[in-house]
Amino acid sequence: MTENEIRGQLRDWIFNRAKHKPASLTDDTPLLDKGVLTSLDIVELVLFIERLRGGAEVAVEDLDPAAFHNVNAMYAAFFAPA
Repeated sequence: MTENEIRGQLRDWIFNRAKHKPASLTDDTPLLDKGVLTSLDIVELVLFIERLRGGAEVAVEDLDPAAFHNVNAMYAAFFAPA
């Protein structure tokens, strides 16, 4: 899956899950600060990220809350080459 496909999948999931749908959802939209997602949504988002990673688990003990600030942060934390 390409970077653009991953980012698109993340945006689609977030928009479909959002309680308060934003007028626009970009890769730098602050998700928790703007109320797009709640902290409870993050658990399901981690499971979705694992599916996008081909089943590779996310090490929960290493999670940084900043990784969920926006799509850019998620891509950098979970998908960008090391």
